[in-house]
Amino acid sequence: MVILSNMTRNKWMLLALLASAVLAFGAWLLQGPAASPKKPWVVSVVQLTRVDAITLQGFKDGMGELGYREGQDIVYLDDGPAETIDRLEPMIRRHFSRRPDLFFVSSTPATQAVKKATAGTPVPVVFAPVNDPVASGIVPSLQKPGGPITGIRLPAGDDLRLGWLARIAPGVKRVYLPYNPGDPSARTSVALAQEAASKLGLKLILGEVRNGADIQAALAAFPAGVDAIFLPRDSTVESHIAHFVTLALERRLPLCAPSMQQTEAGALFSYGFVHRQIGRQAARLADQILRGIPPADLPVETAESYLVINQRTARAIGLPLPGEILMQADEVIR
Repeated sequence: MVILSNMTRNKWMLLALLASAVLAFGAWLLQGPAASPKKPWVVSVVQLTRVDAITLQGFKDGMGELGYREGQDIVYLDDGPAETIDRLEPMIRRHFSRRPDLFFVSSTPATQAVKKATAGTPVPVVFAPVNDPVASGIVPSLQKPGGPITGIRLPAGDDLRLGWLARIAPGVKRVYLPYNPGDPSARTSVALAQEAASKLGLKLILGEVRNGADIQAALAAFPAGVDAIFLPRDSTVESHIAHFVTLALERRLPLCAPSMQQTEAGALFSYGFVHRQIGRQAARLADQILRGIPPADLPVETAESYLVINQRTARAIGLPLPGEILMQADEVIR
């Protein structure tokens, strides 16, 4: 029989304790998002209009599901929407002075402004969404962004949406399209809609609106003989959805919008994106970046399109909806 001395026993007990401590430390390292630093991650939020608020909430929800506790693991610098393009630059400078770990940006104009302000710095940027990030000069390639910027682009579909308008309201011939010519996303929407309109035999009536005052004036002088309204992917226009809904209901006109959020607000239908889902999708990219993966190595992702129909609005404007149309919708608001 081997009898261990007290010294030997103590030595083995010490080794066991050290081994347990190492295992516990390793387990601790595996817990928490991105091996949480001593201080919380700081994320600068830059958004152009109020319409982006739900995208931000989706992003926060997604980050929370990934383990980032707001106020503990992550802090958001959020001054609210800039509302006008000229207010973006001072907002970005103010946030940049606080040395954020990442920019979360919504809309094409806001992303362009952030890219310009952060040029030559390593601060990563996640946009959600941008209509066409290559055409707007934000990234050179969807597969290889090649710099500190990546994010979520909107799916192609403004031409398809105009096609849905022709199917849902077959009597439509003249369509009013308000847009902000200073927004590249809006210009892309207009180009796609014009191409589709020529094939569908529809006439587009364009109205330039750069701000809320322009929109109010345009609606006050709404053109005669219009059969429907087509809203582009334009943050300025989208943020005034309530005014368009009111006019469309008063005149019993089909109102076609780019996102589910506008259909929930009273538009007849939308074929396009869901803000909250885009925010959640962007959170997965942000998580990978905070864990050390360069944005240049993360391809730009594409959001999904959904057909959402507001049956209450259809009844209000006296538009019958065939069953085969309703069956093809991803969601029907009844």
